[in-house]
Amino acid sequence: MTLPTSPSSAPTTAPSRLPPSGSGRGKPGRRRRLRPGLRLFAELPAAFRWLLAGRTMSILGNTVAPIGLALAIIDAGGSAGTIGIVVGARSAGNLLFVLAGGILADRFPRRLVLEGSSGASAVTQALVAWYVLSGGNSLAPLTLLALLNGICAAFASPASSALLPQTVPSELRPQANAAMRLTLNLCAVTSGALAALFLLVAAPGWLIAFDAFCFAVAGVLFSRVRVAASTASKKESLMSQVRGGWVAFSEQKWLWQAIVGSTLMNLCYSGTIPVLGPIIAEETFGSHLWGLVLGAQVFGLTVAAALIMRSGRRISLRLGLLALPLGAALPLTLGVYPIFAVLLLAAFVGGLSMEIFGTVWETTLQDRIEPDKLGRVYSYDALGSFVGVPLGQVLVGPVSAELSLRTTLIIGGVLMVGAALAIAYALGGQRTAAKEA
Repeated sequence: MTLPTSPSSAPTTAPSRLPPSGSGRGKPGRRRRLRPGLRLFAELPAAFRWLLAGRTMSILGNTVAPIGLALAIIDAGGSAGTIGIVVGARSAGNLLFVLAGGILADRFPRRLVLEGSSGASAVTQALVAWYVLSGGNSLAPLTLLALLNGICAAFASPASSALLPQTVPSELRPQANAAMRLTLNLCAVTSGALAALFLLVAAPGWLIAFDAFCFAVAGVLFSRVRVAASTASKKESLMSQVRGGWVAFSEQKWLWQAIVGSTLMNLCYSGTIPVLGPIIAEETFGSHLWGLVLGAQVFGLTVAAALIMRSGRRISLRLGLLALPLGAALPLTLGVYPIFAVLLLAAFVGGLSMEIFGTVWETTLQDRIEPDKLGRVYSYDALGSFVGVPLGQVLVGPVSAELSLRTTLIIGGVLMVGAALAIAYALGGQRTAAKEA
């Protein structure tokens, strides 16, 4: 979960104030009447719909490919350690090149960056599929190809996020962000069922081939995104762009405070729920019900995104800040009172919280950061998320061994609440400063 950023001193590289809650940026005295639900989705500009379609295809393929890769490695006699090395190589490529991806997203037309990233990803995944289907099982080629695929993905994420506000008017950004997040969440939910159906009729390597096909289709869809030319200029030196991205991030206190806070929340969440959650479930209400708990969280994410789209209104920053601490509901409940029915409610509430605040954060970044720096800022945001997840998963083992599992969950939940309150304080302070400006 990438969390929002907060305002605490007036930004030097962005517009001087946040738009009032519930307002658009149209002509004075006029407010565009937004229609709810699917009618609103149909009203979103064609450029956004092409972008959404391209992102959906790439995410759908990427969610099923790891399943096929893991099964292919196992079929070839590989171990869990082998799977970990290959998957870790992809994550390493993503982590090492995400900042470079942000620079390219601000230096070149973002549509072209997405086309190039999708094409390169299609090639690397096609090579993986060919190697696996031809009987190859050597660790070195798979690791190298996974590293290259992670690098390709690192260039796509900032470009996609920074391109979105170019495809919709400002008053429709919350709904566009919610539509994007909703679609990606649904891809994650349906990927397991899709992979299972696929494997009924095909070998695991064909799931990787399907991912290559999805990337190729995504590249075609991205080519249909037509937006006004950005303010990015290739005349600016590369080092100047690197410095400009760092200034845009470091000089705005609200920005780096929120990203640091979201990193801590990601660290605590990823270290507790995926690792300790199944263990607590096995010891208490039954591991067979753990999937339903996670499903309740996804349902919360989906409901929140659907409500945001249906409302047709800009979500207030105040609501996002109030929702943020509730993201700790699931780890705290697991640690204090791991009863199945209560956990279902906690997971649902946590999902609602994550989605509401995530949408507010995306919209806030798009409103407050200069368009020609948005790709680089998004890359710092993504870097914080990437760092927090593996770090939490590494630390949770020794911490829970020293303490108890439930104590670790409680501490993680308390730290999440503290980080959420710190982010809310910073964002709230910036909102006040913006009103007084």
